[in-house]
Amino acid sequence: MEATAEKELKPQGDLVFALDIGTRTVVGIVGEYIDDKFYLQDYVSVPHTKRAMVDGQVEDIKQVAKIVAQAKSILEERNGVELAKVSIAAAGRALKTVQVQLEFDVSDRDVLTEDIVKSMEVETIQKAQAQLDASNTGRTLFYCVGHSIISYRLDDYKIISLEGHKGDKVTIDLVAAFLPSIVVEGLYSVMDINGLEVTSLTLEPIAAMNVIVPPEIRLINIALIDIGAGTSDIAIAKNGSVVAYAMATTAGDEITEEIIRTYLVDFNTAEMIKQACSNGEETIEYRDILGNPHKAKGTDVAEMLTPAVETLADTICNSIKEANGSSPAAVFLVGGGSLIEGLTPLVAEKLGLDETRVAIGGGDFLKNVDECGAKLGAEYVTPLGIAVTSMLDQGYDFSVITVNDSKVRVFDTKQLSVYEALTIAGYKSHEIMGRSGRNLTYTLNGVRRTIKGGAMTPAEVFVNERPASIMTKVTQGDRIRITPAMSGYNASAALSDVVGYDRFNSGVVEFGGDKYAIGLKAVVNGEKKDPDYQIQPLDSIETSGIVTFGDLLRIVEGGTEGVEYRVGEDPITEDYVLENGDVIRMYDSYGNIIGEDIDIPEKPAPVQEPVNNGPVVAIRVADLEAAEKAEEAASDPNADAEEKADDAEKTDEAQSGAADEINAADEQEEVRPVKSANAIPFNGGGIHVEINGDEVILPPRNGDYILLDLLNSINIDPAVPNSEIILEINGAPANFSSYISNGDKAVIKVQERQERKIAK
Repeated sequence: MEATAEKELKPQGDLVFALDIGTRTVVGIVGEYIDDKFYLQDYVSVPHTKRAMVDGQVEDIKQVAKIVAQAKSILEERNGVELAKVSIAAAGRALKTVQVQLEFDVSDRDVLTEDIVKSMEVETIQKAQAQLDASNTGRTLFYCVGHSIISYRLDDYKIISLEGHKGDKVTIDLVAAFLPSIVVEGLYSVMDINGLEVTSLTLEPIAAMNVIVPPEIRLINIALIDIGAGTSDIAIAKNGSVVAYAMATTAGDEITEEIIRTYLVDFNTAEMIKQACSNGEETIEYRDILGNPHKAKGTDVAEMLTPAVETLADTICNSIKEANGSSPAAVFLVGGGSLIEGLTPLVAEKLGLDETRVAIGGGDFLKNVDECGAKLGAEYVTPLGIAVTSMLDQGYDFSVITVNDSKVRVFDTKQLSVYEALTIAGYKSHEIMGRSGRNLTYTLNGVRRTIKGGAMTPAEVFVNERPASIMTKVTQGDRIRITPAMSGYNASAALSDVVGYDRFNSGVVEFGGDKYAIGLKAVVNGEKKDPDYQIQPLDSIETSGIVTFGDLLRIVEGGTEGVEYRVGEDPITEDYVLENGDVIRMYDSYGNIIGEDIDIPEKPAPVQEPVNNGPVVAIRVADLEAAEKAEEAASDPNADAEEKADDAEKTDEAQSGAADEINAADEQEEVRPVKSANAIPFNGGGIHVEINGDEVILPPRNGDYILLDLLNSINIDPAVPNSEIILEINGAPANFSSYISNGDKAVIKVQERQERKIAK
């Protein structure tokens, strides 16, 4: 027997496909819209097998997509059509509404066309969106899912339609409905899985209103309530317009859950009992979760449910009064929950209406819909309304923006910046904006120090391959390309980086017959720490110890008057840096050694509080060599003028940098270390320099430091028009190759170029 060939499906064409994705069922319909009327062709209702929807929101995307696929497949097979486009609606979970008014100057328009009116409506909705965004204190994005025109005014006269008219001023007053992005995106994800393109999105009560309460009867104050399993969605009409929307999370599931608790049944069995009771069945047979068979009278079930139904009626009526300001003139109940036994009279009673003013809106009330022989109940009103709303061009579509090859869904009523689009695409703020590394601030010997964190690298943003900023507006089809920002590194330093352990010797020296331990010590917040300790913000570091002969004299409270101190045959001063094993002896003015048992002479002046010596620096031999080489180059007849000038400048700097130190060493062949005039006490491990008034630390390294090394510690723009760069060290002019030392005060800044007067 030959296998049956698969039936080839025709394209969808103008066939309308609408889906109502409810908490308990997925309802799909197909039909055609001809001459302002919708003709039903086919419909299907597929129940959820699991609780994949909660209060009208998709909770389990894959499971809901599976049920949608079943409904789609049934309609495709029965009608021989491949369904590719769909209209959908969202329930009002976390619904927010904004009423807004906007005026437009149309005096330069010959006539108001449909496109002009549509553009003004969108701009008014965008104003509502902006108001909502401004009041939204959280990070939740909201999308507009529906709006209703409350009134049009042309030159302050109320008018039904603006198209074809001419005037000076148009005023649009509307109410817009918004839902959180999570609600909307869940629906779109289900459609994406099934390969369906969403052509229209609306709010469920708007859809129902369009087929139950059309514009011609909206002069009456009517409330429409779409009671589903998870939510009860409300729309209010009066004075010819839909003026308000509301939502209550109390709906049909509350009745089902009461049955579950009372009769000990699972959810599906409880739904069966509820429907049987609504259908007026006298006897209802069921099994509880233990497998025990039961029979219950329909009237008994209805009586048991009375408190739960009354609670549902209270919630609905309170929401109606809040949205309307009072009880309306009439009420329509639609949706599967409207069929709950006893609900209609309770709603009438609580609103103070005659029971004839509250009706269940089924097929008999449908406007501009031909059921083509089908007798549909209230549960099919919303899906039919979804189809009609899409044809009235009142639904919402979305734009697609590409971010680094990934598609981002952007709803047309929301003007997005690049920043917002990137946020929706999942980029974090630090990837978009970047951030500088955290500074490290601590105190060293009572002086506040700061090591700056690394500078961030800003993001590179292009829109349609053109450079853009994060505030650039984007729209349908735009392509955003971003190289994420790189945040700067956080500043860090070990104790050895800021305290110059390696500059000072450690060990033992002998003086006056006693031995003394020498070396640098550091405590952090009162506790001794190892050199590799990582400094934490706001640490207080104190240094102490014996590192120079002056430190030792202060410890023993000794003086220098009338004596000379030597290490071996070499005289030493207070600046002498002690070395392990030094034996220090005293000599009188005649050069005779003073006995070790003789007391060390006291200082003639009162003893001051001990202070910390500064770090010790050696004369830069490199300075001397550089000076000699620069002199030779400057005297070379083969060098060009520019090279000579540069070499002459280097010669001056090198000689100047070494002169004082050479003199202090008394021109000895082996130069002893001397104390720097700018030294800061015990900073070590690099150098401390002030740049543009800020204290910075340059990390340890082999070799000299020059002014250029400070460029990364400041933020200047050398490309400012008509400007010049000012370079100074300790108040004197400098250049980028000028040497810098510990404690120097440097300036690197850009200022407006001073006009020079030309001598005539």
